[in-house]
Amino acid sequence: MQGQWYSNGKLLITGEYLVLEGSKAFALPLKQGQSLRVRKTEKIGLLEWKAVHRDGAWFRAVFSTADFSVLQTDHPQLAGSLSRILQAVRKLSAGFLQNEPGFLAETKLYFRPEYGFGSSSTLVSNLAWWAKVNPYQLLRLTFGGSGFDLACARAGSPLFYHLVKGEPAIEEMDFKPAFKNHIYFVYLGHKQTSSDSIRSFHKTAVFGKKDLENISRIGHELLAADSLTEFEDLLNLHEKMMAAILGRPTVKSQLFDNYEGTVKSLGAWGGDFVLLTSRQDDAVFRADMRKRGFPVVFSYDELVLSPTASRTRT
Repeated sequence: MQGQWYSNGKLLITGEYLVLEGSKAFALPLKQGQSLRVRKTEKIGLLEWKAVHRDGAWFRAVFSTADFSVLQTDHPQLAGSLSRILQAVRKLSAGFLQNEPGFLAETKLYFRPEYGFGSSSTLVSNLAWWAKVNPYQLLRLTFGGSGFDLACARAGSPLFYHLVKGEPAIEEMDFKPAFKNHIYFVYLGHKQTSSDSIRSFHKTAVFGKKDLENISRIGHELLAADSLTEFEDLLNLHEKMMAAILGRPTVKSQLFDNYEGTVKSLGAWGGDFVLLTSRQDDAVFRADMRKRGFPVVFSYDELVLSPTASRTRT
């Protein structure tokens, strides 16, 4: 039961929300992710948990391995959520941490939790590896969602993801756009809650089978785009379609109205990161974003995992 595991973070480029209904989604695994290291201890019946991220300790907790109740913690909300996940693991594996010595589990998140890169999905992936259970079943028992983030957690390259009769179908792709130096990811400054966004989508979205097909098609055409202009046209089309489906204005019209490049919402609209294209010099672009109040900027190569790139674990 000892070991060490690592899962990638994620960004969803196309297919947000509609991936839940069977549309294909184009997603990028990230260089930044989360690790889990587990060691045995002499504290029988206890699971000690230490979580850190780049800026230091995130939270600590001690659980009883009898029922994963929280015995000690410095963050009751996070510890309570983790307790429920551990209980779900035991539903899938009745012998998980039963009749075992004590354990110390240490997680390290290689991005800030508020970025929305997948602190939950990377944790689910790592726990599923530890317990030797199906990560998609564990996701269904805990956070829900389409599962594209779990696919990214374990992928080695960009991918297409969709649900076939409720089960994941994954196609890893060779996506190396010649214009990648013109692609940036900008943090809007506030984390969007995916579950709340999904509930809102189910209540208000208006779409049909043709919309699912068109969103899937745009994803495939993005992969084949051989110029920045074609890439931007496809992203703009996707954004326009999703604005109509969701009945909401685009993020560009709200926050980047006078920006010349393309602005594409990612994942849950209105939160986390957006994709921007730029023909400006890198330093000029970053200075422009700072003036607009968006100092957190990543280039494509800084963030996206490629088949030959090493994962960020410093």
